Amino acid sequence: MPQPYHLCFVNSLRTWGGAEVWLLDTARELLSRGLQVSVVAQPDSELLTRVRAAGVPVAAIPIRFDTAPWTFWQLWRHLARAGVTAVITNRTKDLKAAGPAARAAGVGTILSLRESDFPLKDKLYYRWYFNRMATGLVVASEATRRTLQESAPWLDPDRIHLLPKGIDAERFHPADAPPNQPTVGFVGQLIDRKGLPEIMAAWTHVDAADRPDRPRLHLAGTGPLAADVERWRGTLQHPENVAVAGFVEDPAAFLRDLSVLLMPSHAEGFGLAAAEGSACGLPVIAARASSLPEIVIDGETGLLVPPGDAPALAAAINSLLDDPGLARTLGAAGRRRIQACFRPEDTLQRFLQLAGYQAGKGPAP
Repeated sequence: MPQPYHLCFVNSLRTWGGAEVWLLDTARELLSRGLQVSVVAQPDSELLTRVRAAGVPVAAIPIRFDTAPWTFWQLWRHLARAGVTAVITNRTKDLKAAGPAARAAGVGTILSLRESDFPLKDKLYYRWYFNRMATGLVVASEATRRTLQESAPWLDPDRIHLLPKGIDAERFHPADAPPNQPTVGFVGQLIDRKGLPEIMAAWTHVDAADRPDRPRLHLAGTGPLAADVERWRGTLQHPENVAVAGFVEDPAAFLRDLSVLLMPSHAEGFGLAAAEGSACGLPVIAARASSLPEIVIDGETGLLVPPGDAPALAAAINSLLDDPGLARTLGAAGRRRIQACFRPEDTLQRFLQLAGYQAGKGPAP
């Protein structure tokens, strides 16, 4: 008789981002379908708090130092006692910690997620972990797959699996009516990689333009550039039209208050905010970088600009503010594409297939 299927997510990040949102949503959905699921999270992390609150079984195990014997022992004990049959690791550090422990516990499937479009280091121990410990790597975009293949030609391409995120188009849906005042928005970490300097430089030009309906800029997120954003805000002609919301618990509600979404990131593993904005019927202005052209189709569902180009970003913002009809057309096309190409059920079924699950048969052989 096959061992009951038990999937365990291992994520040592203390911050809360798109990967953690996906993890918790996926864990809850799998539990609702009767599967055994557990999570290993960093003590005192936001993920640990939220997983516990959601009623998902979780173990608080510190993952800090590579090859630490006490970490190996705690992970091995959890995986062995729980009868885990598949492990999903988030970062390379998580694979280095949980991979050997999972092997020792007899776990058959060990997947490493690549949530960012960054190259792999060409080091011997990387080759060992990704070729010998991981049974496969999972990427959310073709861009990330290309980056992996270019930076790590020693990886078998057949072991790199594409799994775009699924978007809940019922939760992320258009507002009943557009905002009373044109509102441009951003959701994400307030960091350089997300294009915050370009947003500030572009909005300085937009803010200075003479418009009958003064547009607003709403920023949602936290990060090291928060103080810079506040200082910049004070230099604008109309600082009252820029709002910094900080972390938002309900991104769908935030997005429905916008007219246009900005995502000028320099690199993304997928581009979750862009996809969610499109699902809400928003035209998205994104950088022509990394995975974003896979989410935003230039001139069809939004506009693409060169990464790091603040004048081009300002021109794109102005073009949609000046033509609300075009903005609505792009947004409507974006929602249709999300509904057709990023269905959550398709993503979940593909994920379970990669994680070795076969309904009614336990772990896949």
